[in-house]
Amino acid sequence: MKRRVLSGAIFLVVLILIGLFNSPLVDTCVITALSVIGIYEYNKAFKNAGYRPISWVGYLGCLTMFLMGGIIPDQDKMLITKIALPALVIIVFMYIILTNLKRTIVDVAITVFSLVYIPFMFSFLKSILMMPNGRFLILYVFTAAFASDTFAYFIGTKYGKNKLCIEISPKKTIEGSIGGIFGVILCFTILTYIGNAYFNMNMNIIYMLVAGVIAGIAGQFGDLSASAIKRYCKIKDFGNIMPGHGGILDRFDSMLFVAPIMYMFLKLYMFN
Repeated sequence: MKRRVLSGAIFLVVLILIGLFNSPLVDTCVITALSVIGIYEYNKAFKNAGYRPISWVGYLGCLTMFLMGGIIPDQDKMLITKIALPALVIIVFMYIILTNLKRTIVDVAITVFSLVYIPFMFSFLKSILMMPNGRFLILYVFTAAFASDTFAYFIGTKYGKNKLCIEISPKKTIEGSIGGIFGVILCFTILTYIGNAYFNMNMNIIYMLVAGVIAGIAGQFGDLSASAIKRYCKIKDFGNIMPGHGGILDRFDSMLFVAPIMYMFLKLYMFN
């Protein structure tokens, strides 16, 4: 229970920072900070499993996302996107060749995956914030991540009998999973009513209920994916930035999947 309350508090702090300052630069700094800490925790996890990811490449990827989010003009971002990731992959291979193969191909794969899994996925938070009414739309992402986890926990604790993915997360149940999805649908219904009634959003409730189902499922896959990595690396938590409650990736694992899913849905539905 304490973990769920703390997760909500962290999400609330991030939202306050984003909403209070209402600054694209502040948005970018917050998201970049989350990415940098996430890269650190990810690399530490795989080092615990005996691998040697190239840490500085991950941090360089975070810097690239920072530049794209806060400094580079919009018309140049697509070009930078097409250049940045291939350039980083080439740099990685040049590095392992020049250092006489001190890193293995698995280390390279782990490093490149970190760029996609953390800074790239986090960057969708910034993309949503840049949309019209982005300050309100970002609430759907935070709400989906928090509601999916919280409702799944309470429903699963009370009614859960059938295990969902016992090899990855033994405590999760099918009943809890369904409860998490319905929790997101409920929260999306409330948000949509508020958006239409007080912010003139004019959103179709049926479409947003569909979005709630998709986001609820995505959030749980995000949680299970992080659990799969932790189980493989034989760790309980990604970090101890919050003693007793884990690290940034433990708290934002659902959001890493929800953010790009919601971005794509909003682009297709509201801004196509």
